[in-house]
Amino acid sequence: MESRASPLNADVEPRRQPLGRLIVGTGIAWMMLGMVVMPAGVSFNPGKAYQASLILLLYLPALYLGFSQRARVWRQLWPLPAFRLFLLLLAWALLSLLWGGLSRPGDEVGRLLSVLAFVLGWHACTADEAPRIRTLLLAAGLAIAVCAAFYCVKFLITPIQDGRIIGEGTIATANYAAALMGVVALWLSQLDIHERQWSVLRYAAIMVLLVFVGLTQTRNIWLALSISILLMPLWQPGRRYRALALAALLLALAGMLWQWALLTERGTSLRPELFMQSLQLIARHPLLGQGQGVPFNLVVYGQPYTHTHNVLTQMAVELGLPGLGLLLALWALVGWQGWRHRQAMQGRLVLALWVYASVALQFDMPQLLDSPRPGWLLVWLPFALSLGLAWRERTAERTTPIQ
Repeated sequence: MESRASPLNADVEPRRQPLGRLIVGTGIAWMMLGMVVMPAGVSFNPGKAYQASLILLLYLPALYLGFSQRARVWRQLWPLPAFRLFLLLLAWALLSLLWGGLSRPGDEVGRLLSVLAFVLGWHACTADEAPRIRTLLLAAGLAIAVCAAFYCVKFLITPIQDGRIIGEGTIATANYAAALMGVVALWLSQLDIHERQWSVLRYAAIMVLLVFVGLTQTRNIWLALSISILLMPLWQPGRRYRALALAALLLALAGMLWQWALLTERGTSLRPELFMQSLQLIARHPLLGQGQGVPFNLVVYGQPYTHTHNVLTQMAVELGLPGLGLLLALWALVGWQGWRHRQAMQGRLVLALWVYASVALQFDMPQLLDSPRPGWLLVWLPFALSLGLAWRERTAERTTPIQ
């Protein structure tokens, strides 16, 4: 007897473009890995070669898949409230170019399109299919862990003057490197992997990544990881995760007592001073903001800083209070979607990354509507995952027969 496709898969299965999905999946994995290995420009901006490769492997194929087959991907995402909020945020950022007065506004348009392309490409590639998500994140995570191991060995052979490990490219600074390695360790910990050999590799990779994070001496990432692990039993049932959370708490307390001088010697790293100066900038243009991508400097003790080191103040400086409100609403929907689906692997991934990013982005990496940087993996990855969950739920509701 011939089997028939269920209504749930009716919009996903027919007329798939396997080659296009393979290219986009490769592009997403390369986007993650390229942050770790490709040369970067000034201020750790992605280099031209890296950006050119992403145009070919990710942006163009993702936009094509997003609007091909009568815009199937776009039609799947359009009814979702979070996706519409996301489009409003992009539209407001685009509109702000009118008063930003940039000499090359086209660069910012390209950056906004790259964010949109990633979100569309993720859905086109995975469509909330757990096996695809697992394969993609496991492959990228293991590859990045190999790079982390290389950087650890290199650091031990030739230590850096300030004693903090860094990587190459966009992670050639300790804070960005720690954030990226930390988020990869977190997503590897949430994957459902039952094959013994892959599970062993996964845990070995997590250990390497955590060692790397430890060597960065980046306190806000230590805090973000600790809080994420402590809260993990809320969405990861079982005695194993409660024991992991307790062990993390004891290790954190022991580490604080053992390395108290390390935790306190850099003080508050000028974050309060940067925050106060950011508020002054916000007060000048509270409604419209200065405009997307408009450069500014915060000068603290004679040292200029090109961003606020806080995602909320950065958004308010650039896009005003409307942009900040859209971001907060969007982020709340992401967390809520993860919590509602915490029984699924994708929901647990969203929650882990959501908690981690909510802490880490208060201290650094506030550029969200920008070229691919570690912050993308903290914000746009959980957002894209949450869209898949919302779409799957909506599709199931539409195809569930009336009882």
